[in-house]
Amino acid sequence: AAEGGRSAFRSATSAFKGAFGGGSSSASAVGGTQGAMGTSAGGGGASAASLTAARRDLERREAEILRRERDLEVRERSARSGGGGKTPNWPFSFWAFTYHNISDEIHPHHRSCVRFCYTVYCVFALALVSNFFVAMARMFLHMDFAAFLMAFIYMVCGIPGAYMLWYRRVYNSCKTDRAFGFLWFFLMFMVHIGFVFFATLAPPNMFGAQKWSLCGILNLNEALQGNKAIGVMHTIVMLLFAADSVLSVLAIRWVYSSFRSGGHTLEQARAEAYREGIAAATTGGIGSAAV
Repeated sequence: AAEGGRSAFRSATSAFKGAFGGGSSSASAVGGTQGAMGTSAGGGGASAASLTAARRDLERREAEILRRERDLEVRERSARSGGGGKTPNWPFSFWAFTYHNISDEIHPHHRSCVRFCYTVYCVFALALVSNFFVAMARMFLHMDFAAFLMAFIYMVCGIPGAYMLWYRRVYNSCKTDRAFGFLWFFLMFMVHIGFVFFATLAPPNMFGAQKWSLCGILNLNEALQGNKAIGVMHTIVMLLFAADSVLSVLAIRWVYSSFRSGGHTLEQARAEAYREGIAAATTGGIGSAAV
């Protein structure tokens, strides 16, 4: 009986220990759950902080890229204004003020187009110089100084003006492949086309022009009836102006085709014009890089 009592006591003690150990397991489980929830909450806070840090890093990088782009544009403009470190070779080797090399600087896609525009410019310059000499010869024969003065103004303003206003623009635009430069070229070249058509006709006393300041169609007959040598020179100059008119129409069509085949649009040109305005305001009014 005593042995049976001891066995019953041991059984009860074991059951009590088992119950106490199970309670500890349950408490550990509850503590583990609470720790997991705390870890999850802490992980969420760390994730939000990492996203904020990443966003700030992206903003910093974007600002740095924009700053580098502005610095690059300023360096490009200063390089072009100084010839990019290349020895000037145009217009003459003995008197050069800029570097001009279509094969070296122009992308092959635009090279033929720029060569054609250069031909248009050379024909225009030759026509103005020839027109000046005809007016000078007429001045010595007929003392027509007013026409000579107008022809001189056409020459000294037209040759450098055409170079700066439209030829150099299409040259630099095809060099850098920027839509904004093409837009300026189209605007200036339309003025050029209007002038060469006016010079080909040479209407007397229109827009204040002297009758013999330009060698055109409307005064050709009277020129041929006068001095024969001057009449022949007048005809040659008229043909040069007429040829330049035709070549100019072909040139603007070619440039527009090159403009579109390069993937440019008028919307892109307007967007670049807006950026150029912002860049000019932030860099102290520096002009377009495509000029």
